[in-house]
Amino acid sequence: MPSINRYIMTIARCSNQFRSERLRDTGLCGQHCAYILRVCREPGTTQDAIAREIYVNKSNVTRQLAALEQNGFVERRPCETDSRAMEVYPTEKALAVLPEVRAVLREWNECITADFTEEEKEQFKDLLARAAEHAQQRWMK
Repeated sequence: MPSINRYIMTIARCSNQFRSERLRDTGLCGQHCAYILRVCREPGTTQDAIAREIYVNKSNVTRQLAALEQNGFVERRPCETDSRAMEVYPTEKALAVLPEVRAVLREWNECITADFTEEEKEQFKDLLARAAEHAQQRWMK
């Protein structure tokens, strides 16, 4: 029997490809969704906070934000209270594409649970939330 990790990685990779395909015309790729969501939800958040929230190392966050900045989706500014920190703000372009990002994420969720009953969808979501909580607790040790 394949491991749980294999199923999780398959879903994650397919999800990334799906998002990239659906968002191709926007200039975003699949991995940018988490950044757009986070920056639009909390303008002025720091790069370090983004790294902690989405469980990506700081150098990857810096690289992805540089690409988003170059393509006009975010603006990075030095933090006024901590010269070592960079704050990230969404541009009008990011705010304009946000509804489409959310729609693509909803579409993916519907796709992978297409033959689930409503009860199974809730159970699946609850089980995934519990697994994610265990993963987060282990990561924080």
